[in-house]
Amino acid sequence: MLIGNGNFIAGQGHELNGSFTLTKQTNGILMLTSDDFFFDGSPAPGWALSKGTPLDASNPDVQRTAITTDFQRLTDRIEPVSGQQSGLIPNSINIDEFDTLFLWCYQVPFILGYGVINRVR
Repeated sequence: MLIGNGNFIAGQGHELNGSFTLTKQTNGILMLTSDDFFFDGSPAPGWALSKGTPLDASNPDVQRTAITTDFQRLTDRIEPVSGQQSGLIPNSINIDEFDTLFLWCYQVPFILGYGVINRVR
């Protein structure tokens, strides 16, 4: 069952294009990007969730949330990523507590981009 979707907005100095859907599965929520997804690359990029738009990477709350909701890494090296990507948000993370999906650099705290979750009920 589709529970949400959104479009990506690139973080400062990065290119991030595409959209995403969130679909309820038995073992969690499947995050799936569009076929036209593109990210220009960074060290240790991964997906996380946020309440509100994460704008300040030095904010301890943003950093803590990125760590506690980390659910999928894009790649293990600096390289562009394109095409459909997926990740499973485990049931241990309550998606109802968050309204934004964001791409975070886990090596150097940095907000690579984000997408507001538009709920589908």
